[in-house]
Amino acid sequence: MNPHTSRAPGSAGPGGITTAPPAALGRAELSFPRALRAEWLKLTSLRLNWWLSLVALSMMLLTLLGTVLSTRAQLSDTAQQNSALQNSAAPLDGFTLFENVFSSFTLVTLLMGALAAVAITSEHSTGSIRSSLAAVPNRSMFFTAKLLAVCGFIAGLTAVLVALSFLVLLPLAGFYDVMPELLDPGLWWLVFSSWAAVIITASLGFGLGALLRSTAGAVITYCLLLFSGPIVLGLLLGISDGAQWVIELMRFEIFALQRQFIGGASMAGDLPPALAGALLLVWAGVVLIPGWLLLTRRDA
Repeated sequence: MNPHTSRAPGSAGPGGITTAPPAALGRAELSFPRALRAEWLKLTSLRLNWWLSLVALSMMLLTLLGTVLSTRAQLSDTAQQNSALQNSAAPLDGFTLFENVFSSFTLVTLLMGALAAVAITSEHSTGSIRSSLAAVPNRSMFFTAKLLAVCGFIAGLTAVLVALSFLVLLPLAGFYDVMPELLDPGLWWLVFSSWAAVIITASLGFGLGALLRSTAGAVITYCLLLFSGPIVLGLLLGISDGAQWVIELMRFEIFALQRQFIGGASMAGDLPPALAGALLLVWAGVVLIPGWLLLTRRDA
């Protein structure tokens, strides 16, 4: 027999040796790290995500610029008043300076929620969800890998915004002699909780994207979910003449939980930060769990 003659996979070769089929020679096993890496590559190749990241960076730069200008004006006025009164006490301290900037992270959650929603709705709008599920038939693995990739991307981007804030605020605070205590646990809790609140709240957008499959529907619903609570409860508070049950409800809407989680129970009646953070996770679970269930049970 001619040794160059091709044989079908599994047929006997010369000397009775059976040729193994190609799949048995080196089949790549599906694993969660592989699925996570694939989702990360898809996420970073989506151009809209980088545009949203640039908008978030621009928003932070504008916030920092406004903080620099307002701080300069405020401390200049304070210096003039102190000179007239021979009083060296300044009303603005370094911690307040950092609080003014990190309070803007609430707005960053809007962009990050949109980014998280697009990560899953783009799969449906382009039809790539079919090839994704063909590559990762385990839908729970696919959902978890994509969620972790999205949260990792948002965590990294938010960390960049935090680092940018420090690069601007530390020289500013040192120049005006209002440097905060860098080892103060309160300062680092402000930084960590602001970073974590962005990630947790943005995951709501991912869950809505899995539920609705529409970018416009998910983003609009996400914004309504964030803003309708304060508006509706504010109207109820006025109609009910400040009823106590409305005041209690106002502590549990998303923006209020963010403030209590970051601010550390700074106002009377505030929830403890740990409880506020846990309730933020509950809000995320209320949306993520139905999104996961629908993805695993309905047709792509």
